[in-house]
Amino acid sequence: MPDLRHEWDQRIKDWPTIHKIAHDLGLASEGHHFFCPGCQPLRNGIPELAISGGTFECFRCGARGDVVGLVKLARKCDLANALTWLEQETTGTHSP
Repeated sequence: MPDLRHEWDQRIKDWPTIHKIAHDLGLASEGHHFFCPGCQPLRNGIPELAISGGTFECFRCGARGDVVGLVKLARKCDLANALTWLEQETTGTHSP
């Protein structure tokens, strides 16, 4: 599974894809910063989570990682479910 995670990290680096993933996760944004699903779930204050080059970092709570990790944080799921969600979101196949 680590190889699959690395593959996803490499695939999700461009801003349009990152923005789509963040939007699909329900993350609200102002410009290139988002409200952190870990410390700002109510979207109050200034959005302090930045996503760039396939990684994310929250300047408020210190959460950081790759895009797969962001999916895990936002969806409160494990690695397998995060990878499944990414596959569905990027290929347009959704299960009910």
